[in-house]
Amino acid sequence: MEHIPVLLNESIDFLELKRDGIYVDATLGGGGHAEKIASLIGKNGKVIGIDQDEEAIEKAKMRLAEFEEKIEYVHDNFKNLDYILNKLGVEKIDGILLDLGVSTYQLESPERGFSFSEKEANLSAPLDMRMDRTQSLTAYEVVNKYRESQLRDILWRLGEEPFARQISRKIVRQRERSPIKTTNDLLQVIKSATPPKYRFSRREGHYASKVFRAIRMEVNKELEAIEEVLPKAIGFLKKEGRLVVISFHSLEDRIVKQTFKSLANKEEPVIKILTKKPVLPTEEEIEKNPKARSAKLRAAEKLT
Repeated sequence: MEHIPVLLNESIDFLELKRDGIYVDATLGGGGHAEKIASLIGKNGKVIGIDQDEEAIEKAKMRLAEFEEKIEYVHDNFKNLDYILNKLGVEKIDGILLDLGVSTYQLESPERGFSFSEKEANLSAPLDMRMDRTQSLTAYEVVNKYRESQLRDILWRLGEEPFARQISRKIVRQRERSPIKTTNDLLQVIKSATPPKYRFSRREGHYASKVFRAIRMEVNKELEAIEEVLPKAIGFLKKEGRLVVISFHSLEDRIVKQTFKSLANKEEPVIKILTKKPVLPTEEEIEKNPKARSAKLRAAEKLT
């Protein structure tokens, strides 16, 4: 499936790209945002593309081949932004983009275990869900080794799953009999722990979506990474440099909103918030790309 960048035009508008500027795409993914940035910053501009998924970087390189001289690829977690930029000898940047969604490539790769789609290839996929496949923690470890109370907390807090208690209890009972190894194994547990009315009468989304999202966020420590990177990103911005963040989950958006608010309301404000309310995708974009439905964009400008 083709990678379609979310809120592309809005992101570019808020970044207010400067000719020959230095920009960081901290979540390179399929390279859609980076492609647009690279095309608009002149021949001496630079894009630093960061992604913790090596396979995503390789895919992006193909898409961005014509801009090869402008792009520096970095395999790392964006939370290490300070280390990455220091290693590259970059003192200040003109703008940075964070698109916190899971890439289409990851969702469409059955062996990665991100998708709860009940297609045969997905059903037999191992419980993995690592964005960085060099890390040790996988979905298998979370599902099979976390205590019941830990599982319940993750499903409720990260997934906002109303049947968190029942599902975590079922997981523990099932793994006592045999390990939960595949997507299908986990789906069967969720089915057995939730009432038919919940599974078949929901207006939005798949009945397993909240569980899979919660486990994925735990495996990749996604909220912790966002909390860590935002102050670093703002610290590296030049005066009038822009930070644009696209989130897909209420907890992510809350972190961005609170961080922006705290830095804007200091006695000597560090940033100016450019989005009083989050910018949402148009109905036209949602129709073309349903994955954009839950996206929210917030932007800020560095004051000093």
